[in-house]
Amino acid sequence: MKRVALFFISLMFLLVSLLLYRTSFLLKYADLPGLNAADLLSAFLVGLRFDLSTSAYVLIPFAVLVFLPLLSDSKKYMKLVLSLNLCWLVALDTYLFADLLYYPFSRRHLSFELFSSKGDMLSVARTGLLAFPLDFLLFSLLLAGLILSYFFIFRRVLRDYSYAGRPLSGKLLMNAAGIILIAAFSIIAARGGTQMKPMKYSDAFAFHSPFLGQLALNGIYTTMRTYYSFRENREMKGWEKRLCPEEEAAKKGQEMIVSPDREEVPDARYPLYRHFRYGAGEFRPLNVVIFVMESWSSKFVGALGGEDDATPFFSRLSREGVLFRNFFSNGQRSTEAISSILTSIPPSGGMILSQSGALSQMPAKFLPALLREKGYATFFIHGAKYGSMGFNALAKQTGLDGYISKEDIMKTGGRDDHVWGVYDEDTFLYAHRLFAAQRKPFLAVIFSLSSHTPYQLPSERFRHYKPARPFHDFLDSLRYSDYALSRFFDEARKAEYFGDTLFVIVGDHTEGRSTGDNLSDRFSVPCLIYAPRYLKPAVLPKTATQIDLVPTILDILKSRALHASFGKSVFDDREGIGLASFGNADVFLKGGWMLVFLGNEVTEAYRFPRTAKTVYGTETPEVAALKKDEGHYVQFFHDLIVHNRLYPHDGKEKP
Repeated sequence: MKRVALFFISLMFLLVSLLLYRTSFLLKYADLPGLNAADLLSAFLVGLRFDLSTSAYVLIPFAVLVFLPLLSDSKKYMKLVLSLNLCWLVALDTYLFADLLYYPFSRRHLSFELFSSKGDMLSVARTGLLAFPLDFLLFSLLLAGLILSYFFIFRRVLRDYSYAGRPLSGKLLMNAAGIILIAAFSIIAARGGTQMKPMKYSDAFAFHSPFLGQLALNGIYTTMRTYYSFRENREMKGWEKRLCPEEEAAKKGQEMIVSPDREEVPDARYPLYRHFRYGAGEFRPLNVVIFVMESWSSKFVGALGGEDDATPFFSRLSREGVLFRNFFSNGQRSTEAISSILTSIPPSGGMILSQSGALSQMPAKFLPALLREKGYATFFIHGAKYGSMGFNALAKQTGLDGYISKEDIMKTGGRDDHVWGVYDEDTFLYAHRLFAAQRKPFLAVIFSLSSHTPYQLPSERFRHYKPARPFHDFLDSLRYSDYALSRFFDEARKAEYFGDTLFVIVGDHTEGRSTGDNLSDRFSVPCLIYAPRYLKPAVLPKTATQIDLVPTILDILKSRALHASFGKSVFDDREGIGLASFGNADVFLKGGWMLVFLGNEVTEAYRFPRTAKTVYGTETPEVAALKKDEGHYVQFFHDLIVHNRLYPHDGKEKP
């Protein structure tokens, strides 16, 4: 099985290179007094998973060449393959070195830069050689050691290499056994283990320190993932194309989002990194509870003029809070919703915290981390099993410390729906008991699940709609989820924490089948902000989306916390604006309009509210102005992400 040995020896060379890279990264950029040995060991172990995944992909050409029938019997052929493999390993090590030097300039590993700067590689190399001569010298010495070790080890392995004298049946059998062994190993390694779902970016950032997440990653992996996203048209589709000059986009984009009268931008290099102009003593340490309601659609909410009132409790409660008349989701999946709500970054181009390399590597402090710095306890509560949809890593990355799942709720009598997890009523009441036990302010995100297909109900008494009614099973589940909310509020009103709590009830996305082809219906979700002691009841007609919730909450709390939100407070008098992900397309929302665009081309323009279905296929002055706004907003969004200018880069930087 010498061919198998050749593969695994090559694997060890690559793993050693990655280990040296990670150690260098730690020594070069870590603030060592702020890290402990246990965290560093965890980061290295998580990093090993990413290294094995990286190796499984980049060694595919070598594995194929090693096991080519007949040719691989020849020692001369194998020497050629090993020589090519050495060149490949040297190229990979050089790329890791480039990533090591690149990191302090952007505070993230290499990703799309390889594709956007292909013509500048020689200039970049010359600049690096002049700026980092000592680093280049050390790298050259290590590379020389790698090459010498490679020749020494593989010469010994090839010394007795021969398959020429064996019968054909024996050769084929050994070849097949070797291929099966390496294929099985590579599949497991590429997925990051034997778990149900493949490893994701968010698995690297399940630490309190963003630096530990960066330590676990490597530039080869991040580049491969970005290339895959480009090929699949999922992340940063069309971002290499300019819609307008960068200076123009920056000026217009900031004007659309930041309110100079109410907000201050302390550093012009980061045009969205800002805080409200409240005094230091004005902060209101209210509890914050965000209910994210699975598949809730405005189309079925009576308070919003829905054709059915499947949420009678919500409709009653809305009379006492701030209800949004034209509120939209930023995507069509739960992960897009949670990411948008907590990060205030639209999911366009795959900017989803648990899945995007660029976003996951950003040196950001999202809403939970900002409130945690104020002494808040933070929780994510979901009735599904632990780790469902990768929410455990996403929660940790945003700063949500406590993660409550099905396993916790079942211990206190929660009822299993035998599909997704625990029924909403039991999850919400568990949350109430948890809140009542708190002795300091808290932030909690509660994600419902009972209104998810197949729409399980705890008993037949919750059947309300007749089978002849279209989508009756979905509507029954909405009504049950609404009932679960009423049970929570019945108990919460009796508790001490209730009066000083800011409640947000928001749909994650609509139920696609029931909304049909009406674009407004497809994205329109209910949203209610409820804090009777602090907010007067109102119905807001302005356009708003999920990314507006972070600045709105900070505004209500009168917080001076620095944040970088693409949304803006709904109490800002200016026109609402938003960006939603729509398959391979996106939707720009402003002033009662929805513009659908693919790449740089606006393909359709719709007028809302929901009752209007007119499609504007011809150019009008109003649509032309909106297209210009869309171009500025989207290019501004692209530039801040690509150039990593959303949050300041802090931490240790040694050239």
